[in-house]
Amino acid sequence: MASRFKGFSFELIKMDDVDGVISDIVKTASGGILSNKEFLKRAITSPDSITVVCKDKDNVLGLINGLAIRNQPVSPQITLIWVKDRTSAVRGIAPALIERFTVEVKRRRPNSLSIDVSLPTIDIDSVALYSMNGFVIEGFIKGQYNGPDMIVMRRNLQDPSKTPVS
Repeated sequence: MASRFKGFSFELIKMDDVDGVISDIVKTASGGILSNKEFLKRAITSPDSITVVCKDKDNVLGLINGLAIRNQPVSPQITLIWVKDRTSAVRGIAPALIERFTVEVKRRRPNSLSIDVSLPTIDIDSVALYSMNGFVIEGFIKGQYNGPDMIVMRRNLQDPSKTPVS
């Protein structure tokens, strides 16, 4: 993987990058919550969030954000993954961001058993992305408050050979 991403860096977001990344996300958003700059800023800068960016020099090419609340029995959850353009997507930035997010979750919450992500059932591209990166379908949530039906996916973080058998 290192040679494929030569010249790129994967790092926790820096406050200096937040406004520029939010502007880029809003420019590429097709509406909805990703068009709300204030929401994005709160999500990306929350003390309980993990936000990893992929950079090519000073240019942010992708971002993954999620929650990993310390001292809580809730699994860490990915809330947003964004890739700037098709070229970056084809280079495999999204899977690399998922891997780097997983490393950061394990660092912050070493006892976490899994990472969760909830996706609209109609977002088959995202379901495929997460499926190809170690997530399995855990369940479904019927649309509430006129929202879409959701698929809940989970990635096991523990070594399967050490998981107790019930």
